[in-house]
Amino acid sequence: MGKLSVFLAVLLLLSSPLLLAADDKKIEVNGDSINLEDDQQIMELKNEIEKKSELEKDMFIGSTVVFLNGEADQIRSCESNLGALITDAILNKVEADLVLINSRTINSSIDKGLISVRDVREAIPAKDEVVVKKIKGKQLLKSLSHSVSKYPETAGFFPQVSGIKIIFAGGLELENEVIRATINSKPLKAEAEYLIATNDSLAAGGDGFEELEKAEEIKNTGRLDQILIEYLQQQEIVENIEMNRIIPVRKEGNNYLYQVQKGDYLYLIAEKFSVSIAEIMEANGLQNRNLIYQGQQLIIPGLR
Repeated sequence: MGKLSVFLAVLLLLSSPLLLAADDKKIEVNGDSINLEDDQQIMELKNEIEKKSELEKDMFIGSTVVFLNGEADQIRSCESNLGALITDAILNKVEADLVLINSRTINSSIDKGLISVRDVREAIPAKDEVVVKKIKGKQLLKSLSHSVSKYPETAGFFPQVSGIKIIFAGGLELENEVIRATINSKPLKAEAEYLIATNDSLAAGGDGFEELEKAEEIKNTGRLDQILIEYLQQQEIVENIEMNRIIPVRKEGNNYLYQVQKGDYLYLIAEKFSVSIAEIMEANGLQNRNLIYQGQQLIIPGLR
């Protein structure tokens, strides 16, 4: 086999990883039949490529001092710090107003300590592309409502987001509704247009996101796993990840109730809902701002 044929075979191997694991070990190049097993040069190169690929997967690209939660029973019904990290990475990379991906995209957690390329690709293995689309506020609101429609049940299309804050009423006996959505701290407007970055499966209408499919595609911005790898390299150490992007409440009569979570303080709850401590205390007849407890139901004024 001539040098040109070897060169072309090498190019095929590099550009088509499936050939590395193909059952048929012969390929055609310029009319020549090349046996991938018999040609020592190509097989040596194949082994080198595979070895290099494995070494690259074990390269460390950053570290985290917090456990990054990607467990299915958690992320498919509530926001996750790993989901927040991934969507922040997308928003940092692309020109968009907000990011929304489905929790199904995340396959596993990332433990505290050093983070490798392998960790990233195990956490998000699907090789999704990130697509930016232009969407009207009213269509976006329908997509948001769909994304939380199964709560509190787990669902693969439950959202992980960046650039947006969603407050919604949900419960087993209720039709879930988005009460408030703010994009870059400004209320979502029905007739305004927004740039949304999402994974390609949702952009194509997967998981029931019909409004995203209808939206105008602006650009494809590359592989999701690579975007996260680059972001982790920039950050070096993952410490604090801003949360409280997706907040469920419960409707009771004319009021919306928030259940106090572990670690909540009244000032944190006030920040979540953009109301004052005094307003919450008055609505709930509280005498002492420090006397709240986990599981307590608090009326949130201003959500009617």
